Amino acid sequence: MSAMGIRLALCQCEAAVGDVGANLDKIMSVISQTRSDVYIFPELFLTGYGADYAFLSDDVQYATDKIRLWCLEKDVAVLVGAPSYSSNGIKNSLFFITPADTTRYDKLYLARFGVYNEKDFIKGDNPVLCSFKGMTFGLSICYDIFFPEIYRNYALSCSDINVCIAASASPSKPYYERILPARSLENLLYTVFVNSAGGSGDLGFYGSSRLVGPLGNTISELDDKEGILCVFVDKEVITNARKERRHLDDRRIDINWRPDVL
Repeated sequence: MSAMGIRLALCQCEAAVGDVGANLDKIMSVISQTRSDVYIFPELFLTGYGADYAFLSDDVQYATDKIRLWCLEKDVAVLVGAPSYSSNGIKNSLFFITPADTTRYDKLYLARFGVYNEKDFIKGDNPVLCSFKGMTFGLSICYDIFFPEIYRNYALSCSDINVCIAASASPSKPYYERILPARSLENLLYTVFVNSAGGSGDLGFYGSSRLVGPLGNTISELDDKEGILCVFVDKEVITNARKERRHLDDRRIDINWRPDVL
């Protein structure tokens, strides 16, 4: 590994709905067979999207503890979607697990339209940045991608890679195709999109996981089938992109932009 870069495995896997043990086994199998520094799995992958989340808290805790041990043993990081539990309710979360610790991001924007129904969850409160092997990651989940303030916040907080894990169904594909390059180019950062494969109930996931470069170019992507996409990201590419396009430096910080009206 270059001192300036890191290997990522985009793990477009189909989850067994309600079977945390089977999904944990799949994670272990991928880690064993694929050489990478960071392994990224889709939204709610540990339980499957649409599981009966309320009864899976012990299984999720066991699984995240087990993944932490694997990370420690192999000196890798795992990003995986799973529900998180508190006295207030259940959140749709992304766990960033490293040999040193486990950090959790809770989905800020819950989808409640069309084929998506996330009424079982409560909203997260804060953006979350994590670092591993010299690279900083901004975390997000699926519907979050349509809210640019999250990603600008990460760009201004020195993120190198903005990660969006998803369980995005086929009707949403054309919108993600348009928004992912924009999120990269407007912030001059890598954007990593890891979507689910297969389906759950009425949802058919379209895959198309990808790495988008800092100038909005798709560097590599998968089709709609299960697959692992291994990519390399490099800080120097970000530096060069920001020399070529200067719009982050040219932001008007002298203007008191009108705040959102509640």
